[in-house]
Amino acid sequence: MRHFVNDVITVEEAQSLASEVKYLDFNDTRLKGILDIVSGFFPVSYEDPSYVRVEHKAIGHPWHTDQGNTGHMAWCRYSAEVLLTEPLVDFTGGGFYFRDTPDDPLFPYLNLITWDGAKENVHCAATHKGNRRVLIMFFGGA
Repeated sequence: MRHFVNDVITVEEAQSLASEVKYLDFNDTRLKGILDIVSGFFPVSYEDPSYVRVEHKAIGHPWHTDQGNTGHMAWCRYSAEVLLTEPLVDFTGGGFYFRDTPDDPLFPYLNLITWDGAKENVHCAATHKGNRRVLIMFFGGA
């Protein structure tokens, strides 16, 4: 299952979150609205080992599930992301893809994508040039 929600944060909130590449605490007040939306779709847990971070990874990510292709995150039941920097302004490349729609890159700037750990949600992030920063969240849950 996947959900797409537009305009979950403002440009100013995105800039604030994108200011540092790091792990965040789920109690960070800038995350409240996003977490409320995700928890409305899925029974997520914020307990360890669940985590949230701002990521900048120019090499992207190959096709995978968020449980990890080797099972290193078997606990992960739900995931979410919000693109914090603007495509074609801050970076080029860097599309996010689900395997079942490989010709349809997603650039969820200021928007939320959230999904469960089902096998049909295999995804990847393409390489990019520039300053692509993404808020990524991984949750345990029921």
